[in-house]
Amino acid sequence: MTMPIQFDTAQYIRRLVEAGIPRDHAEALADGLQFALSQPVATDADLVIARTEVQAMFTRHEAEMKEWVTAKLTPIYWLLGVIVVQQTIIMTRLFL
Repeated sequence: MTMPIQFDTAQYIRRLVEAGIPRDHAEALADGLQFALSQPVATDADLVIARTEVQAMFTRHEAEMKEWVTAKLTPIYWLLGVIVVQQTIIMTRLFL
């Protein structure tokens, strides 16, 4: 759904002419601006496509980040496990 911007070409031309721009140039500028403002910026279909692309990108990056974090944290988990086992052995030897 596009909503065109309301634009008064006659008033725009009058202001340009009053500012010293020749009338034919002012009319050309008004026509160009009227055309530019009447064009849709983004339709609902465009927004749906963009949203789908962004969601796919987030999903892909989320999977990549989970994989990266898992790869980086696995050695740390092993190290922590070894430390816990060592501490358990040390505490067992001290108190038994």
